[in-house]
Amino acid sequence: MNIMKALKILRTLLLVLGPLSFLVFLVIVYFAASCNPWWNFFKGAFSDLGSPRATNPWIFNIGLMTMGTIIALYSLGILWSVETKLEGFASGLLFVSGIFLFLIGYYPSGTKPHAFVSTWFYLQSFLASAFLGLALLAKKEKLFGSILFLLGILPVPLGYLIQFTIGWPSVAVLELAGALFIEASALTASIYFLRIVKAKTT
Repeated sequence: MNIMKALKILRTLLLVLGPLSFLVFLVIVYFAASCNPWWNFFKGAFSDLGSPRATNPWIFNIGLMTMGTIIALYSLGILWSVETKLEGFASGLLFVSGIFLFLIGYYPSGTKPHAFVSTWFYLQSFLASAFLGLALLAKKEKLFGSILFLLGILPVPLGYLIQFTIGWPSVAVLELAGALFIEASALTASIYFLRIVKAKTT
């Protein structure tokens, strides 16, 4: 295997980490919730699984730290594939969101920084999607750019709209909704950049 082929494989692996992170999250929640049968998706928050009252809170907290590392690596795959400075800026925002996700596990529920790092993980992720969308729109990539931009700007106003109309049944439901937007953004970005990688090596 020559060096160019090895680098292509490495970049491809980095680019698929983003979409895979949501599957990792589901596995983490499954095992953490299995240790805590009292936890209720429709009444609590995911972070309850990592709180001091949880059984084996390390499962959830170390899981989030692992996911934060995965997202940071994913952002490096995007940075490796970008063609403009604005795309690079967006990958930087995504890298920071990975750091915040890592810190959610490091500062679990019940610690002072928890609310701050949790909020900013979501906001940084949405900002990364919005700016990446703008970067692709500037490159005339209308489909991918529009999808990423909308996935970045819609979650917050939609979240408030639902809260002020029917209300969220639990923090966990709200968190999952945000996570689904982030997953959709990661999947869209990965598809786009994997096409770029393939085009450059054919």
